[in-house]
Amino acid sequence: MKALFISRDDLVRYTPISGNLDFDRVVQYIEIAQDIHVHELLGTNLYEKLQADVLNNTLTGDYETLVKSYIKPTLAQYALLEFLPFSQFSINNKGVFKHTSEASETLSRADINMMTEATRDTANHYASRMIEYLRNYPNSFPEYLVNTKEQMSPNRDNNFGGWQIG
Repeated sequence: MKALFISRDDLVRYTPISGNLDFDRVVQYIEIAQDIHVHELLGTNLYEKLQADVLNNTLTGDYETLVKSYIKPTLAQYALLEFLPFSQFSINNKGVFKHTSEASETLSRADINMMTEATRDTANHYASRMIEYLRNYPNSFPEYLVNTKEQMSPNRDNNFGGWQIG
């Protein structure tokens, strides 16, 4: 069993996603974002520690602060980032459909790209804050630095492909 680090309410709180969105349309993107982005930022040992704490309802102290103040906003933005390219579409047994509404206009590819880049910038900002927090309190999170070769080591580089001015 896997614990998601954010809920529907967190997603609505930290992103422009409407509260009336069917959560079933986005939940898989939360899991994808958590598996890809958050796991990479935390490394396997810290990720698995937090998974166990959430599943066992034993999340407390510094770990609870990490999840509530750093992981939740980061994961919400990465979940939105993963969801955006597919937000207009649904797939069912009759095929792939693009949603339209009489009272709205479908965004252009350029508009979606602009939203995606803005969301990526926000996600990277929150990820940088989380990395900085983990770097500043290494004794609070001993699992952060003790991954073996078979495990994913955390990405401690808070330069996520942005501009480098030297």
